[in-house]
Amino acid sequence: MKLSLLAAASYEGRVPDRATWPVPPAGCDPVVANRSFTQNLELARHADDLGFDWVSVSEHHYAPLMLTPNPLVWAGALTQVVRRAKIALLGPILPLNNPVRVAEEVAMLDAMSGGRIVTLFLRGVPYEWGTYGEKIDDARGATQEGIDLILKAWTSPQPFSWDSEHYQYGTVSVWPRPLQNPHPPVFGSGNSDESVVFAAKRRLGLAISFAPPDQIAKAVALYRAEAEKAGWSPTSDHVLYRAIANPGESDSAAEDAAARGPSLFAPYFHGGPQRVLGQIEALRDVGVGVIDMALAGGDHVQAMAVLELLSAEILPKMREMSTHNDDATSR
Repeated sequence: MKLSLLAAASYEGRVPDRATWPVPPAGCDPVVANRSFTQNLELARHADDLGFDWVSVSEHHYAPLMLTPNPLVWAGALTQVVRRAKIALLGPILPLNNPVRVAEEVAMLDAMSGGRIVTLFLRGVPYEWGTYGEKIDDARGATQEGIDLILKAWTSPQPFSWDSEHYQYGTVSVWPRPLQNPHPPVFGSGNSDESVVFAAKRRLGLAISFAPPDQIAKAVALYRAEAEKAGWSPTSDHVLYRAIANPGESDSAAEDAAARGPSLFAPYFHGGPQRVLGQIEALRDVGVGVIDMALAGGDHVQAMAVLELLSAEILPKMREMSTHNDDATSR
């Protein structure tokens, strides 16, 4: 199995109304924002040094949870400190972005990183669809058409035009081409049956977040069945799961950490190493091959210590699981 760290670039200062949206910008101290980015770059570098397989980024707006309204800019910075691990864009929100621009920028990142980019294009959440004042009536349709457009932009050897329901372009001719051939790995959302079917038909990976194992099992079963109809067989490396992580040296240490710095979201990976490994095994057994952990709360020193713990106690055991996880998913 593979382990990924979400480089969330969360605002490290106190914000009284952190849970609201939008959060008033008066609560942002630019000095603290700068420190938050600097410390997150250090965290990402350390994850790379410790052997994490991926470092991931996401897109969010008008809030301190993630200071990454443009995850592609953040990924560009990460290419300069993450020298070995893949950099996963999980992901740009297509209804808020120009898909041709996204295709260009991801291809640029792939060339800059030496072919280490992974992508997941998302439709986002409803409260963010009005970020730029545009009305979005069919976010799923715009996302799926945008994915098709990006895939063609990466693989077409000649300029082409695009005229469909959501996007119209007279000329598309992306430079540079992605370094990975034919293009960086692309995941699709697995949070609805329609999205699962779309991902399987397009031969995309499947990304699921914050769901319990029984729900993941149903999504993976549908995904594999639809992939078989489409003439291909995904492996467990095609299935990604993201959740909040609050591991500790022991179960009680994890409980104490959660009490000191409560997260806005309940952690799935929670407890000492043995408990967390059991939670990971449960995901392995329903088909997950890549786990993206978003660290819950704590300061920078605590986050660095969590990475050390994951590297020493969790990552080696995950490597052992990877020797038979595809057999487990076929049981």
